[in-house]
Amino acid sequence: MAGYYGPIGVVLDEDINRASRKITERRDEDDVRQHGLLGSALNQWQRPITDFGDSDHQWVVSLKSSPYIGEIDFGRKEWARSREAVDAVMELLQKEMRAKAEANYEHLRIDSYIRQGSSRDGLKVIKPDEFDTVIEFHIEGLQFSEKRIYKNRKYVPGFCYLQIEQRPDILQKRYPRLWREGVFQVDGEGCVCFSSRKMHQRVFVSLIDQSCRAIEEKIAAIKRSRNVSFHITRRMNPPAINITIHLDDEANDLFMKQGQIRDRSDVVREIDLDIVPAIRLRVDKDTRYNGNPVNAVIHAVCKWKEEDAAKTLEIADQMLVWHINSAGYERYTLDVARTNQKQKYILTALRILKTYFTKTNAAAKKENRAPPPIANILKSYHLKQIAIYLILFACHTYPTMRIDGAKRALACLVSLLETTLNAKHLPHFFYSNSMIGRMFQNYRVESGALRFDLFRKISDEALRQAQLSFDNHLLKDIGFNRGEGDDADLTTLTSSFSNEIGHGEYF
Repeated sequence: MAGYYGPIGVVLDEDINRASRKITERRDEDDVRQHGLLGSALNQWQRPITDFGDSDHQWVVSLKSSPYIGEIDFGRKEWARSREAVDAVMELLQKEMRAKAEANYEHLRIDSYIRQGSSRDGLKVIKPDEFDTVIEFHIEGLQFSEKRIYKNRKYVPGFCYLQIEQRPDILQKRYPRLWREGVFQVDGEGCVCFSSRKMHQRVFVSLIDQSCRAIEEKIAAIKRSRNVSFHITRRMNPPAINITIHLDDEANDLFMKQGQIRDRSDVVREIDLDIVPAIRLRVDKDTRYNGNPVNAVIHAVCKWKEEDAAKTLEIADQMLVWHINSAGYERYTLDVARTNQKQKYILTALRILKTYFTKTNAAAKKENRAPPPIANILKSYHLKQIAIYLILFACHTYPTMRIDGAKRALACLVSLLETTLNAKHLPHFFYSNSMIGRMFQNYRVESGALRFDLFRKISDEALRQAQLSFDNHLLKDIGFNRGEGDDADLTTLTSSFSNEIGHGEYF
């Protein structure tokens, strides 16, 4: 049938089929886990595991009938088709970006794409319509080193500058087009640095826009025979470039090869894909988890814009600052959690909270009213970090702590959430955690560094509103009463967490 749409259509259909074959040829999720691939070694979307365990049956029934929670899972076919479409589009996008980078920017090379986020970590809820990827790139011959950032002579973790070692005249001669785009800039100390903002705004946005248009044009060439409606929209959200893939029924069938869905109302017609350009810094070969090497790949990603510009400027030069990505450690932690019964309950509890946040915000938007402050102010990344803290305390610090089902795990999780709201701080697990060595052996901990506060962009008043909303909305909506489940274990858990987040100087 491909021969009917002309040479461009043939090439495109072959590209789509090639991408689909790659997906089909990959081992399925159970097979991957049996081979022990974890963290950076496992570059695959993962369907969530839901396990309620010995939770109160009536509570589970009530939870699933709640308009604020309901069903947190989605069908296998729906999942398979969506991930297949995303991978097919990413294969096409990567191919176009490689060609356009080679044609437009000397020595800029687009490498592999790395799956990350909730769809990679097995934490997606409700519908498989959001995916996150990192696009690795490098510039041939460019020599750089990490330059630390300090505030009041104290090290600021999680951020860096990339200092270029070549002279400006050499850079201008070897990389003239990148030079004209302003990606090499002199900082306040006279050092030439790699500009994350210019690389993001001037280079990658252009590459992605050109590549998306090229894909649309090629698909438009086959419309006459298949009447396919497919287009891509883009918006900026540093460090990500967000694109939305819009597919009609024919485009669904073109991209999604894995089985036909009987009810077309179940077809996913919009898929959000966050693309984060990243440059590889190193691989951590020292850190171990349960005695096994983690081999986390460390990337620098563009992080030149934050909601609170004043706080950003206190830390670093917005034009030049890069964020050191901890996702390699997070992926490893969550992969191990998927193989441990106690931790499966924690992941299920996390997904219940994520569902609550998603559905309450969606309901408020539909009804044209304000959402509960706690669901509006906090983000899913805050919840994930708190869940990783719970794994640290419940499975490593106090391994005999009772977590025998999702309800108990949820009680522990919301207790830690309340503790962070009371303290008005949430230290980043991988940058500002004095206890991390109990979970990750040989992990490098910086002494005397400022603490990376994930609440730093949230005002005290907003956190106070979230505290009130915790009682007025969250506990009630998830079927909990104040003090329910309190015991010695829970007291020890919250006390230890409170001590951990209550000391040190935050930025």
